Amino acid sequence: MMKKFIAPLMVGATLATGLVADDSLKAEIEALKAQMAELKKAQESINIDALSAQLSEVKAHSAGDNIKWDIDFRTAYDMIEHKTTAGYVPSFTMAGGLPGMFTPVGGEARTEKNAIWTNKLILGMAAQPVENLVFKGSLGFYKAFGQSNIGSTSMFQDFDWYINQKPQADNSIRLREAYFLYFGQAGDMKYTASFGRRPSTDGFMINLREDNVYPASPVGHNINMEFDGASFKFDFDKLTGIPGLYFKLCLGRGFSNTLGAYSMSTNATFNTSYADDGENPDMDLAGLLIQAYDDGQYKVMANVFQGWNMMGMGMDITVNTGDMSFTMAPNGFHDVGDMAGASLSLQVNGIGNEINDFLDDTVAFASYAMMKTDPNNNAVNNFLAANPANQAALDAMLGGMLGGLTPAELANLQGAGMLGSQDKETGYSYYVGVNMPGFMESDRIGLEYNHGSKYWRSFTYGEDTLAGSKLATRGDAYEIYYTLPLVAKNLTAQIRATYFDYKYAGSDTFFGQTGNPAGMMGVMPYVEEATNIRFALRYRY
Repeated sequence: MMKKFIAPLMVGATLATGLVADDSLKAEIEALKAQMAELKKAQESINIDALSAQLSEVKAHSAGDNIKWDIDFRTAYDMIEHKTTAGYVPSFTMAGGLPGMFTPVGGEARTEKNAIWTNKLILGMAAQPVENLVFKGSLGFYKAFGQSNIGSTSMFQDFDWYINQKPQADNSIRLREAYFLYFGQAGDMKYTASFGRRPSTDGFMINLREDNVYPASPVGHNINMEFDGASFKFDFDKLTGIPGLYFKLCLGRGFSNTLGAYSMSTNATFNTSYADDGENPDMDLAGLLIQAYDDGQYKVMANVFQGWNMMGMGMDITVNTGDMSFTMAPNGFHDVGDMAGASLSLQVNGIGNEINDFLDDTVAFASYAMMKTDPNNNAVNNFLAANPANQAALDAMLGGMLGGLTPAELANLQGAGMLGSQDKETGYSYYVGVNMPGFMESDRIGLEYNHGSKYWRSFTYGEDTLAGSKLATRGDAYEIYYTLPLVAKNLTAQIRATYFDYKYAGSDTFFGQTGNPAGMMGVMPYVEEATNIRFALRYRY
């Protein structure tokens, strides 16, 4: 009887609970519907396009509002050897040699050898705050291991044209590049404008021996040095249908004629700050770089340039009127004239058309360059009496002695002319090379040769070869190199051997009497052979 009573109660309780649960569920569903309607209404009020634009702006700002850094570090061991000619050193006497003045004193031929370790670091940086404006720069460090006597024995070791391309005497990090690029477009013609310290070392063709994928701006055959200036590039490929055609106007200044703040004169008085000092005129360069054709396989580059107020060293020749001995010391730079030049270069990336894998992956190039001097024939050497009281007597004596010299001998003695000549001289150079696959998957072998004539003069002071610029050689230069990736492209090894066979003096100096093909003043000894063998490890990221 009890069981019959309990069973109906349980069924009733279950039904009651189900009804309550059903009412609660309905209430929750209604609440969710209300919330969804509220969210939908709020969503409809949002401007999706505006929000998307804001997000894009935030992303662009986040990506561009910083400087991107990269690292290029090299440790190298260079073995260097120079052989000099016997030559002569002028001696101030009264008999023999040049009429009435110089007796040549024999200088013995000699061989100099050394081997040094160096570290070279380049810290690259780039920033792009907006789409059409880019900043690029790099900092450089280049030094021999440990302490050295470079600073105390070298007059021009830290010259601005190559300060990051030659080992220095300290651990300073120096500015190598700093410039901005503005990108614009006029119809179908794209253009760029750029100002600053230029990317002007390791340029076209030179990048292969340096194992750099992309060349810098100039044609490396005749211009390879650090300088400040501007460039304006105009792309004509779409307008003309000629692949890769562009023109780039380049303007640079190699020497600024100015005194510093609180500068002192020879009589210990202050000069006006940043005034024209009158002794070292501004040295300027204007050039037109032309990429005449580039379809990915064949690339033709040319340049023409004009340089004004080329720099030459003057000498103070101090004479002891008692025993007629003398000493010589540089008296600074002087304007020795102007110079023009040009080059035409062809590079082939892949020889033939799918002949075989080796030729497809071979790069070959050939280049011809020339230049011409226009000397002003200003005398830059001074003859000074050791005792200033004897200057008038020395001038009178020299006036009589120099009367027996030919005009050319007298001009050489006075340091007049360019490259040791008072006439306009033309020099030329040709340069060929090949970069080809090696023995393994990604290694490379390179062979290069260049020749320079008697009066050849290049702007290749920034070439990274410790024995001197091979492309400045008046004579013949031969080079072979082998590059091997060790850890992908991040760590590579290279061995490079360069041999210089000089036919003339003055291959890698300034533009005045130090560039005389016969040796300074026509008699001084010069290097006739040089060798540079380099073993290097390079890390890049």
